[in-house]
Amino acid sequence: MENQDKKRILIIEAALKRFAHYGLAKTTMTEIAKDITFSKALLYYYFPDKLSLYVSAVEHLMHMMSRELVKSIDKTKTSTEGILKLLQKRQAYIQKYYNLFESNQIIGNELPEDLYEKFQRAKTFEAIIISSLFTRGVASGELVIEDPKLATDIFIEALSGIHFNILSKGKLMFPGKEQFKQIFTKEKMFADIYMAGLQAK
Repeated sequence: MENQDKKRILIIEAALKRFAHYGLAKTTMTEIAKDITFSKALLYYYFPDKLSLYVSAVEHLMHMMSRELVKSIDKTKTSTEGILKLLQKRQAYIQKYYNLFESNQIIGNELPEDLYEKFQRAKTFEAIIISSLFTRGVASGELVIEDPKLATDIFIEALSGIHFNILSKGKLMFPGKEQFKQIFTKEKMFADIYMAGLQAK
């Protein structure tokens, strides 16, 4: 059983590299199998099709991101530093795995239900981190917030607004690399202003 799990993880990690480099459309199961010298039949034993492997690769990446994010934020001294670190790390991952995320545009209306749920879970996890950073800031006396949950909701909705506004200007469904840079610049500036407004005077 343990050996089976190792093989499954090897397949997912190889697929993640391929999807990140070439995207979903240009990656084949044959290439993934070749990368790890497995038979194509073995890949299909674990994953019925390329899309199910893609979903598992995205889930694997999200777990990696979550672990690294928590580790990085734990090292920050203030809540403001933690918020900026979160945005910075998220941007770094988007840049590194751009082709993987862009594949969602290719899938379009066929976005599998379990993939949609994974993205929703990732959003919920991010909201929990932001909320805990605000709560931590209040406890340390760094921030003055009457309602940390409301402050979290406003912060997340404002970030979504920045994202949506840049996309709608360019009439885009998914941001290009240039749009991602604009989004990050504006998110960082907004976070600086927002956190400064919550600072204890």
